[in-house]
Amino acid sequence: MNVFTRVGLTALLLLAACGEQLPNDVTADAGNNADAGNDKVLDAGQLPKTGVAVLGKGVHTAASVVIKPFAGPAEGLNHPRDLAFDPESPSDLWVPNYADNSMVILKNAGTPQQTKLKKSGPGSEHFMPRPAAMAFGQAGRMATVHEEDRVTQPSTPADFMGPTLWSTDSSFEGGHASHYDMLHNSPNAVGIAWERMNIYWVFDGYHNSITRYDFASDHGPGGADHSDGFIGRYVEGQVLYTRGVSSHMEFDQKTKLLYIADTGNHRVAVLKTDSGKAGASLNPNYDGCPQYRVNDAVIATFVDANLKKPSGLALRDGLVFVSDNETSQVLAFDANAQLVDYLDLSSEVMPGSLMGIEFDAQGRLYVVDEKTSRVLQISAKPEN
Repeated sequence: MNVFTRVGLTALLLLAACGEQLPNDVTADAGNNADAGNDKVLDAGQLPKTGVAVLGKGVHTAASVVIKPFAGPAEGLNHPRDLAFDPESPSDLWVPNYADNSMVILKNAGTPQQTKLKKSGPGSEHFMPRPAAMAFGQAGRMATVHEEDRVTQPSTPADFMGPTLWSTDSSFEGGHASHYDMLHNSPNAVGIAWERMNIYWVFDGYHNSITRYDFASDHGPGGADHSDGFIGRYVEGQVLYTRGVSSHMEFDQKTKLLYIADTGNHRVAVLKTDSGKAGASLNPNYDGCPQYRVNDAVIATFVDANLKKPSGLALRDGLVFVSDNETSQVLAFDANAQLVDYLDLSSEVMPGSLMGIEFDAQGRLYVVDEKTSRVLQISAKPEN
């Protein structure tokens, strides 16, 4: 297992300034998305000196923050492992249910006008089976990945699974009719992050790799033509899947670095996404599109201290926030991989249950409590 030593953001940016570029069908074009995701761009500038308010300002206990059970079984949650706010409608919270192949959408979440929708259309057992992670993409699109390596439809084998691209408008129903594309080379996928256009990065648990999926032009609702996609498998064997735990990821639009909760290796890793060279073709090829290994991509350990089973990730205010599935902690690291603060939620969330994390527009933190099918909202205590 090739595990690099811990590095800070400055060293990673030096890595990002060198190395070979991939062909245009593999590497990202930052110019197409230079202003996107600015709330996720890391900056080593003014960092907190006395802890992080939403983590309790250095006290570390659940009593140091305000914790509110935000959603649960009454809202239709059934062992969720991720969550995300729709960037086009920031008050709408989407929560995929691992246990029943469904998606819960809380419209106007947390307001008196909140409504709940639970979607699981015909074919969800193939197009959204055991969703372990999701990511919103360009306007009107999002994608899911699935911790699944069994036969999900009679016509395809167990290793057929891969990410699914969806519409996010009112036509979304979680099944065949509202899926806009699907590519097939990553069974047991447990993490996903959006890069640009219809391009997503996937934590492929079956191959212990990070795989870049470019859906290119989607085939429209309910279609089946996948031949225009591109699939590149990076750093195979250098990340490690842990069954039953999502390994979430975040793509930094400014640096083109991909932050990875490498759960099995007890670290947060960073992949230099514009490094590497296209290599040999991969088989089986179920989609009829270019599909290949990417050799010599640069991956490094951002942080491994203080982590047991990292799962959730979020980039905000110059910090990398990580949830630890084993310890029920949420930790914040600065751009130099130094621990700034942490919140111990073990009195609220049992070990093995804490997974996806997300911030809303007001800076409140939301965490998934998978075993009890809850989402908790965490906010700073009001100043006296």
